[in-house]
Amino acid sequence: MIRTRAFRWTAWIAGAMALALVAAWVWWRESDTGERWRFENAMKTYCGGLLAYEESPLFEGLWPGLELPGDRALGPDAHSCRLADRRLTVTVAHLFADPADEGQLRELLPPLGYEQFPVPLPGGWHGAADGDMVRVLLGCRGGADSVSVVVEAYNRTSDSDRKEARRETGSAWLDGDLYWARFATATAAKAAARWGCETEAGKPLKKLPELAGDKTIVYADGACAGLPFARDKRLDTVRETLADANTLFDTCEVGASAYFDDRYTFSARFGAYAAWDRRKGSVANGGGLAGATDHSLWASARCPGGGAGRTLFTGFIPPKAATVWRPGEKGEETFGLPAFREFAKRSAERHGCTDLRLPAAGR
Repeated sequence: MIRTRAFRWTAWIAGAMALALVAAWVWWRESDTGERWRFENAMKTYCGGLLAYEESPLFEGLWPGLELPGDRALGPDAHSCRLADRRLTVTVAHLFADPADEGQLRELLPPLGYEQFPVPLPGGWHGAADGDMVRVLLGCRGGADSVSVVVEAYNRTSDSDRKEARRETGSAWLDGDLYWARFATATAAKAAARWGCETEAGKPLKKLPELAGDKTIVYADGACAGLPFARDKRLDTVRETLADANTLFDTCEVGASAYFDDRYTFSARFGAYAAWDRRKGSVANGGGLAGATDHSLWASARCPGGGAGRTLFTGFIPPKAATVWRPGEKGEETFGLPAFREFAKRSAERHGCTDLRLPAAGR
């Protein structure tokens, strides 16, 4: 009888423990708290544990149900991973100098697209956003090192999406653009702390500047401001990045829409992104620190955060600018060189560059 009772108690305890384990497993799998715990546990190692998944003053946190479909190391201090069913790629890297080759450069610092000019991130961040990519670059005090974060969305934007967003909200930004920009800044700050990079982080992002579009030359107030438009009466439109010391890109396009399709284009990249121009620029190819040809112009300077190399300022003069004129008129192309010199001077001054070398005023 005693043995029977003992057996029954043992069976009851075993059954209760089994039910408790099943309940715990169901709670772990189905409850919001269990999902959060699983997510936080995964994020401790996903993408090197560098992503800012937590709530903070800079960012509201990633949602626990976010898919984590891919993670790979690009080097000892560089990681690339996917979020949200592969629709978003995040690249986090500690940059010690210019990447060794163009393949590595493309992975760590994707080149600038041509569809939309980037706008600078406000709040004191060194960064830019263009609707498809958010880039943050934090320089480390006391050296040429920097921490880079790139958040790239695949197939997230289109002209129709942008037009619909502008119609409904008055802004070209889509839902989520500010969210992922805040995520990028928080991730950059977290990665910098992890890698011992003493840096100056910006303030929490509240909004993004409006994306650039064409406007008449009289309203040029960004990277095209102050150019000698009066030299050429054919000129009528500009498209420009904002004049901001923290942006990673300065670009100015000037058009003469009634005469030729190509535009005068003046540009510069800063920080680690200057490596793109050094790879293909005239300075790297033995063309001197500054110069000009019929259609190409270049200048160079030493700029903060650019490493040991020089930052390159480049210009393009449309070939038809010297051949297609107003009715009854003909002359020489006179805008390109003085405009480029002014663009480079203003851009270099904004970014704190020194030792600016310009092409000679007369060619």
